[in-house]
Amino acid sequence: MQQRNLTNGSDEIRINANDTFELKYWAKKFGVTTNQLKSAVKAVGDAPSAVHSQLESIKNSNNTCSTW
Repeated sequence: MQQRNLTNGSDEIRINANDTFELKYWAKKFGVTTNQLKSAVKAVGDAPSAVHSQLESIKNSNNTCSTW
């Protein structure tokens, strides 16, 4: 299997929710599960900054992550 790395190239411009590698990468980067990441991408689109803001908003509005 080929090793893939996200760099400052086009892969960091958007989150491909259909790519397992990217889902794992971004979920780890944001400290969430892949399902939480998929939900955020569905809600706000695939821009990493928008997804991060959505996830932070959800984290801040809930004392526990178990509800999202």
